[in-house]
Amino acid sequence: MMTVVPHVLVVDDDPSVRKSLTRLLASADYAVEAYASAREFLAREPYPGPCCLLQDVRMPGLTGIQLQGILPRAAACRSSSSAVTPTSGRASRP
Repeated sequence: MMTVVPHVLVVDDDPSVRKSLTRLLASADYAVEAYASAREFLAREPYPGPCCLLQDVRMPGLTGIQLQGILPRAAACRSSSSAVTPTSGRASRP
């Protein structure tokens, strides 16, 4: 029987954010995959195990909000134990 390792999937167009998050999560012994765009992420093979998606809200092309809207149809993580966490490096202004 093959053991399925939980993954953290990082989607952010900023290379420094991708690198920092990948290093931080890997230092905590998480299996991490990083993608530069929502389209790049969607082109990957769906992961069959539990996963957590950390996605930037503001990205060129397909935004994090748009990505979150199509995730149920895209089956990016095939597990029922998947979580989506939007992130942003910009402050919200009223």
